[in-house]
Amino acid sequence: MSFRTLRRIIQWTGRMISSGPSRICAYSVCRWHGVGWDRTWIFRGLPVLHKVAGGTIRIGQNVTFISQCRHNSWGLIQPVVIMARRTGAAITIGDDTGLSGCTITAINRIEIGKEVLVGSGVVITDNDAHPLEPQNRRYRQEVAGKPVVIGDGVFLGARSIILKGVTIGEHAIVGAGSVVTCDVPPYAIVAGNPARFVRDCRQ
Repeated sequence: MSFRTLRRIIQWTGRMISSGPSRICAYSVCRWHGVGWDRTWIFRGLPVLHKVAGGTIRIGQNVTFISQCRHNSWGLIQPVVIMARRTGAAITIGDDTGLSGCTITAINRIEIGKEVLVGSGVVITDNDAHPLEPQNRRYRQEVAGKPVVIGDGVFLGARSIILKGVTIGEHAIVGAGSVVTCDVPPYAIVAGNPARFVRDCRQ
């Protein structure tokens, strides 16, 4: 081993240790599940990352993962969970996005843009998790799925749920506790179950 290589290893180890145990553990989780690592990520607690063989999880730069209750003013009921559950499933998260105790689970495709804020307890899913037919429901056979696309600058309020097939336009706001079943236009504020248009956030 050359002196230059040894120096790089020492410098890298020093950066990891100075960043705290959450960062070191998160690095291990990412490497274990084949998720590309970026030194600009910020971790507050340890996220849960999982992908099956043939699935992909791509995360941009300067992404923050909040998985500890003390780092969110509304508290958390879980850590950040990101799961690509089927071969070919793809999850993409853009630069400068903040994730707080949310669940992102895909069997098809989920795209999250840049500068998105995902509040505490938010669920983003491109599938039904279980079949609707009673005879198949227990065994998760033939689960329906459609891609989800979330544009740049979107704010998803705490405990909101984004269901399969939904596209949310850039800079839209989803109110806390909302269930989004239909597309949301850019700059729209929506709220309720099911979520309804309230007004344009530029007004």
